[in-house]
Amino acid sequence: MDQQQTILMIDDDERMTQILARLLGDDYRVYGACSGEEGLKRVQEMKPQLVLLDLNMPGMHGLSVLRRLRETDASLPVVMITAYGKVESAVQAMKLGASDYIEKPFRIEKMKDLLGELLSPRDVARTDLLGCRMVLGESPQMQAVWRLIRKFGPSDVTILLEGESGTGKELFARAIHALSKRSQGPFVPIDCAALPESMVESEIFGYEKGAFTGATERKTGRLEWANGGTLLLDEVSNIPLHMQGKLLRVIQELKLSRLGAKGPACVDLDIRIVAASNRSLSEMVQSGRFREDLYYRLSSVTLQLPPLREREGDIELLARHFLASSCAQYRRAGLTLAQDTLDCLTHYAWPGNVRELENAIQSAVLLAEDRILSQHLPAHIQASGSAAPPQRDARNGMRLEVGLNLNLAEHVDLKTFRGMVAEAAEKELLARMASQGRVNRSQLAERLHIDPKTLRSKLKKFGLDQ
Repeated sequence: MDQQQTILMIDDDERMTQILARLLGDDYRVYGACSGEEGLKRVQEMKPQLVLLDLNMPGMHGLSVLRRLRETDASLPVVMITAYGKVESAVQAMKLGASDYIEKPFRIEKMKDLLGELLSPRDVARTDLLGCRMVLGESPQMQAVWRLIRKFGPSDVTILLEGESGTGKELFARAIHALSKRSQGPFVPIDCAALPESMVESEIFGYEKGAFTGATERKTGRLEWANGGTLLLDEVSNIPLHMQGKLLRVIQELKLSRLGAKGPACVDLDIRIVAASNRSLSEMVQSGRFREDLYYRLSSVTLQLPPLREREGDIELLARHFLASSCAQYRRAGLTLAQDTLDCLTHYAWPGNVRELENAIQSAVLLAEDRILSQHLPAHIQASGSAAPPQRDARNGMRLEVGLNLNLAEHVDLKTFRGMVAEAAEKELLARMASQGRVNRSQLAERLHIDPKTLRSKLKKFGLDQ
């Protein structure tokens, strides 16, 4: 019993929790929380291995709970439970970091399969796969990349990842490994650009004792380390031309002779190769700097990873993801991103791509008190905030102007003023959204992440319930 994993179900329907606890009791310990607030408290107390979270609850909405969970622990598996037909809400939850979702009513076998997948002992592989999904974003370019990874990941086909530095090539290589039948085996990366030319051959192929001066004992290379798993040849374009023929033979024959080996002694290999490059290998082939036959062997499938500046809408999503993971890493729960910070982030060109964004958020988390302001960002990113904002679709934009009469000659209670502004802004927002004729009250409540009863109460309070 002590080996059972713990699941916390956050759902206002206690009967549902009791039923699941009975049906899953042989495999898991299932506990319940009847509200979002109670659920957040119990997560901190219990440290469950997984959370089942109902989307629509009175009071604190499921998406709000999900956001809070992601601020404190970016890796905790969270499964959203949605009503049948609420696919849009489920997709929104996935964008906010949910691990998966399941529709009510569901078959218990489907729930068991989902829990088994998320709580399987393949922790490293699952973490890599979830990590990749978390940083994908919603741009069409990245969704297309993900579809190809899901398609070719389970096979043994050699994959070439091309993209600028910082676009996440190693992360995607790890996801490919996690999806493959080799996920239980090692994932071995080697950065070919970081090695002096004199060391590339010995690091990749290994060597025998006495192979050269200083070779006092046998050394296994990265190809052997990766046996039974996946080898990532990162920045493969840096492999010297005279060594590329030897690498090609190994990939074709899956047999390795260490440097200095005497006779036909070979090591049999069972590996999958993933290559990555920040330069176009096809252009290098044309200029004679890369072997054409090796290029074709490595590029059975080629995935182009777009730079962050071309991934419209993804910057804010990624920033919030990195905020959650950095807050968890440095124990800085509760930090939020100010609007001027988001403006700077979305206007900046990100030459260092996702890696640069992650580093910027990480340093800002360490500098900020309770809110990340633009002043917590590096100076060159701050400067981008003064640039003209990108054009947005006016149909989906909304500018709120709040009119308040204040006598500045008198004392102004800041706390009271803040409440007045918030109430006036809330009224204006509700009035604008309620005036959109195509949106009914249930849809409006869903878009505002509140339950319909709360919406009715607010509309009545502001005289908008006609």
